[in-house]
Amino acid sequence: MAVNNEIGVVHPLEEIDRICHEKAVVFHADAAQALGKIPIDVEKMGIGLMSLSGHRIYGPRGVGALYIRRRPRVRGEPRMSDGGQERGIRCGTVPTPLSVGMGAACEITKKEMQYDSRRISSL
Repeated sequence: MAVNNEIGVVHPLEEIDRICHEKAVVFHADAAQALGKIPIDVEKMGIGLMSLSGHRIYGPRGVGALYIRRRPRVRGEPRMSDGGQERGIRCGTVPTPLSVGMGAACEITKKEMQYDSRRISSL
């Protein structure tokens, strides 16, 4: 969990990744609460997998994203079979309206992140 939703702790993702890397463990970060609140740089942080949620940034419910590192490649097992979408990780049709809504929410959140970050830090 990158940021705790109850007490606001921001976890040291770069340090956690370094420890995981030393042990040859792929690092997955739940960044649902961090999205739009703190800068996220998957390269700098060394993230292997990162999950994001649309409704946490006032986007539509029922849509999210999973970042999967390409180099070095992170491989996962599909949760459902019978589809080759998203490099064989998922099957089915992407819900276009939900995806566009999450993208729009990300754009707004990025513009407002500096203001929100200062406001939340003061709390």
